Amino acid sequence: MNKVRIVMLCLQFLCSNSTAVIPSHVVVKKQESNVLETSDSFVLDVLTVYNPVPRQCDSTPLITASNRRINKTMLMGGRVRWMALSRDLLKRWGGHIQYGDTINVYSGDRSIDGLWVVQDTMHRRFRNRGDLLFDSKVRSKGRWANVTVTVRQKQTSRLL
Repeated sequence: MNKVRIVMLCLQFLCSNSTAVIPSHVVVKKQESNVLETSDSFVLDVLTVYNPVPRQCDSTPLITASNRRINKTMLMGGRVRWMALSRDLLKRWGGHIQYGDTINVYSGDRSIDGLWVVQDTMHRRFRNRGDLLFDSKVRSKGRWANVTVTVRQKQTSRLL
């Protein structure tokens, strides 16, 4: 079991550190979801909250899919604004957003609106969804529908 985990982590690391050139503007065909025609702005069907605990993540809840380690102190203080997106939105699985991209979320709820950095991936069963990372003592529940998301900054270097 541990050997499989190590191999999967190595493959994930190698796949996520590609040196592909990012096009300045990508046109995305309209799918069944509410994705808009450009990569700059789209609408998430559902946005929810998740906590870094084993029952909501995997056996290593403090390590994201981008291999970033979650600092619990900074997370509890609200200084970490990371989120997960469904696989259909991530470049690794054919989408147009990659780990480290900064996106602006507008839901109409001031407590979550603003800039978030994509650092994690949701389970494969989800499509056109997002998850906001919160410490369970700060916020454990939340659900918003039809949330507008705008890509603010493509990853060019390591972002917090």
